This record gives sequence, structure tokens and C-alpha cells, in this order.
Amino acid sequence: MHPEDGAGSRVRSLIYIPIIHSETDLGSVGGAVRERYQEAFGRMAWERRFSSVDAMWEGITRKLLALPLDWRRTRLYQDGLPVCGHEAEIVRDLARQGSRNHQILLEAMTRGATLMGTESAPLIVAEYRRVQKLVEASRLLESESDTLALELRAEGERLLQDRDAFMAGRIESTLLEGETGLLFVGLLHRVDELLGDGFEVRHVIHSLPFGADPRRRQEDRGSDGR
Repeated sequence: MHPEDGAGSRVRSLIYIPIIHSETDLGSVGGAVRERYQEAFGRMAWERRFSSVDAMWEGITRKLLALPLDWRRTRLYQDGLPVCGHEAEIVRDLARQGSRNHQILLEAMTRGATLMGTESAPLIVAEYRRVQKLVEASRLLESESDTLALELRAEGERLLQDRDAFMAGRIESTLLEGETGLLFVGLLHRVDELLGDGFEVRHVIHSLPFGADPRRRQEDRGSDGR
């Protein structure tokens, strides 16, 4: 049932948009992540990933802006965007730096959509510090790196669950009946599975380009013996 269908006016509709973050979106750790990616997969793999991510955003932009949305009754939720009172400034700054993700948010805002702080600031800080440690661990001896990487991976899983729970609670407490929410969120998140009753969840895309997702590259290498 859609919001415009009679009793559906009481439905809260959430459009779920799985994304791959660009180097710009990763902030100061973006360069280090690129270096580690190139070490693992090669420079050409990074360039293919860049092209795939760019193509992904082209497709997302085209599909989203073609949706028959009432933008004045649309709320924007973005992973990595804290509830802080400076959400619009963060989006404008990243959009100026070239983030396609935040350029879409900015375009939707100009059409009348409401930007929402989406994540817990302390949890984002904790995840940022974890990623920094993970990058540093890649420079250690293999034995030390493996041990630390396992610890940081376990910490990451706990943080992911906490972040998803916060985002789900944030959406439930702010998205009103008859409104539509757009949630831009990374592949590992499972926010949609934590939402209560009364939500109609739709997915604007169901898969991402092969080259954009390094996990799929690893799985493919394992399957063909390389």
C-alpha cells in the first residue's frame, strides 16, 4: 500500500538506498583506505572501483529524482550524518568537495526535503577511531596485524549493531505518518530489519555494480581458485 492510497495516508514509507562510500565521504582516512585497497587489489582495481562507484551514483541520482515524491513531505536520512545541529553545513561542505552522495542530498533539500541528523555522534567517533586503528594495523607485522584486526573486526560488528539500532530509533521517532523517508546507508547495515510495524520499506536498487563492492571481488577470486 502506498501513502497516496486511502488509508495508506497513515503509512510511513521508507525508501532504502544501499550505497558504497567514496574517498571523499571517508574524510581524512580516505587516502589511507585508498592506499590499503591498492596494496590489496592493485591500482587498476581502485580505478575500476572509482568508475563503478561513480556509475552507481549516476544511477541512484537518476532513479531518485524521477520518483513522484512530494519533496515537502520527504525526510532525508544519511549514515555518518550525526544529530548535531550542523547537519546542513556538513552536507554542503562535502557536496562542495565532490561527494555525489551529499550532492544528491543537497538537490533534494532544494526541492523541499527535510534533512535529518541520523546517527549518534559518539558512535560515529568510535567507528572513525576504529577505522584509523584498522589502517594502522595494516602496517604492523603480520602476526600483530592479524590479532589486532580480529579485535577491531569484533568491535566493528558491535558498533554496527549499535549504530543500526540508533538509526532505526531515529527514523521511528521522526518520520511521521504519510511522509516518505530516504535512507542512504552502507551495504553492511541492516536498519530496515529493526524498524517496527507501520513502515512500508522499498528498495530503489537491489544490487550494486560488481567493481564497486570489494567483497564481491574477494568472493569471485575464491570461487575460481585465484
